[in-house]
Amino acid sequence: MRIGLAVLATLCLSVFVCAPAVAACYGTNAKTKQRQAVHEIYRGSSHPKRYFAQATHDASTGRPQIFYYRRYSSAPAHFKRFVRAHECRHHLGYHNEIAANCSALRRMRLSSSGLAALRNYIVSRDVNSQTKVDQKGQGSTFWNKTARQCNLGVRID
Repeated sequence: MRIGLAVLATLCLSVFVCAPAVAACYGTNAKTKQRQAVHEIYRGSSHPKRYFAQATHDASTGRPQIFYYRRYSSAPAHFKRFVRAHECRHHLGYHNEIAANCSALRRMRLSSSGLAALRNYIVSRDVNSQTKVDQKGQGSTFWNKTARQCNLGVRID
C-alpha cells in the first residue's frame, strides 16, 4: 500500500512538473469594459483571409475570443505558442500586427535558437498577417519588419 501511494504521488508530481504552463489570456469585454478571460475556440474551417487565428469579441456578450482556424492545427508547437501569444496581445490593446508580434516575442522570452526556429517557419511558409492572400517572399518581409521594430536585444533576422 505504501509503495502504491509513493508511486502515485511520484506520477502526480511528474505530471505537474513536466506539463508546460500555459499563461492565462485576458482581454476587455467589449460591452462591460471589465477584464475577462478570453474564450478560445477551435474551428475546423479555413478563414477567408487565410489567418491562423483571429482575436475578436462575441457579438452578443462582448466577451473577448480567439478563433483558431484549420491552418493553426497543422502548425508546429512553437509557432502555435507564438500565434496564441500574438492574439492575446491584440486583446491587451496591441492592434498593430507588428506591435503584437513584438509584445508576444518579449512575453515568450525565446532563446536565440527558438527565435531562429520561429523565423524559419514564418519565412518558409510565407506567413504574413498583413495581407489577404499568400505571396511569395512575404514571410521574409513580415519577419524583417518585426525584427526591425522589436529590438529584443538579440539578433532575430
